[in-house]
Amino acid sequence: MSDHNIESHIKVYWNVFFALLAFTGLTVGVTLIEFGSVFWTLFVGLAIACVKGYLVSAYFMHLNDETKTIYSLLIMSVVFLAVLMTIPMWWRSSGEAHQVQYEQYIGVDLDDKGGYVIFKEPKKPKSDNKKGKY
Repeated sequence: MSDHNIESHIKVYWNVFFALLAFTGLTVGVTLIEFGSVFWTLFVGLAIACVKGYLVSAYFMHLNDETKTIYSLLIMSVVFLAVLMTIPMWWRSSGEAHQVQYEQYIGVDLDDKGGYVIFKEPKKPKSDNKKGKY
């Protein structure tokens, strides 16, 4: 290897290092912005993290020069991550759709014993059958 080849690699490493510092500063700066929704907050945070992860994996781990197998495994893990991130969202939307069914089991902790909610017995439907009447 010639000295020129090593110097070009060192220059690339320093450039990636400064880019990572800039994106870390951007991450800190973004925390001061109020986006108004959890979706946009997560989207911006994960987008910055993905760029930083790409820089680390591509240059420091030398994955830029790898074969298509590495890229297919990387894409498969991103798809798997996306599926795992959507499962809680589906679960929450399902719970919100059935909220009326669950509300009868939740009551406010009026005694202030350290909990936010307590279990209460569900309301039993009143029946028209009275004892002693035939």
